[in-house]
Amino acid sequence: MIEPTPEQVLMRDSLVQLLGDGVARTRSAGEAWPRIDRAPWADIAGAGWPGLLVPEASGGWGGTALDMVMLLEGAAATLAPEPLPAVLAIAPLLAACESPAAAALLGQLVSGEAIVLMAESGAFPLSHEAGFVLFDAHWADEVICAEGEGDAFRLVAVPAADLADAPLRRTIDGSGQRVFSLPAGAGLELARGSRAEAAYHRAINRLRLGAAASLMGHVRAALALTIDYLGVRTQFGQPIGSFQALQHRAASLHVAHTAGWALVCEAALSVGGEKEGIACAMAKAKASSTARDVLKDCVQMHGAIGFSDEYALAPLFRRAVTLASAFGTSQVCLGEIGSLPRCA
Repeated sequence: MIEPTPEQVLMRDSLVQLLGDGVARTRSAGEAWPRIDRAPWADIAGAGWPGLLVPEASGGWGGTALDMVMLLEGAAATLAPEPLPAVLAIAPLLAACESPAAAALLGQLVSGEAIVLMAESGAFPLSHEAGFVLFDAHWADEVICAEGEGDAFRLVAVPAADLADAPLRRTIDGSGQRVFSLPAGAGLELARGSRAEAAYHRAINRLRLGAAASLMGHVRAALALTIDYLGVRTQFGQPIGSFQALQHRAASLHVAHTAGWALVCEAALSVGGEKEGIACAMAKAKASSTARDVLKDCVQMHGAIGFSDEYALAPLFRRAVTLASAFGTSQVCLGEIGSLPRCA
């Protein structure tokens, strides 16, 4: 098992302290949906977090993918609603575009002036046609979209306001999703050609890796809540955690989390190598299935309180359900592994 370095622990603890009571903000955001409170994001950007993976030459921290997963796994327990995992993955894509338009957008992202997210392309059952889907859509100021392939590949930025005609759907965790189509030639071109396409695929890998790390953080937080509950809930005059059947079940859930987290860390170490795409897809597939199975069992072991909005397990479960479907479900990621491009 890969353990965080002392520097990564300090960074993680600093981020967790900055994010604060994310559960309370998530509940407040649900009541105000689709309006958002940008003040916490200004604090996050002011501390420089969006530039974690941006090269130092481009004004960032020059952090690694392992830094990212250690931070996101630890921060996931806060349930902060801000789209930090996606922004961390997208910032180095803008740095790799090497165009004035991309550099300007990167500056706005790192400073907190604009939140830039990337839409996923493909055919989606609810849209009845090929198009794009954008997660955390109510946060976006600018949306990055990819068109074509090879020399005809084109990476563009579209103002989120231009997508307002596409309905904003509320997801189970209280965030927003928008499915839309992009007219030919729309958007501000950021990059073009096969190099831009390779950078785009690397961004998809980082999005999947960040989502996988966050899912493992949700699993760890849910397990901690469950273990505590098993120690205080009594039946037949003794804590239910003393019953062997529940002990074995809790141990199996711990093993599942440990296996999933190990795969996420290994995928982070693969970033930059030729098996990056395969490793990140495998990590996302494993994290999605693990989160679904473990969170379901944690809710069941709690009984009725596990469904209560007032208890932290319910929002953890809902966030995990949404995140498990973002950037490729388990089935999608496993189906892609044989055909994924290798990132040299």
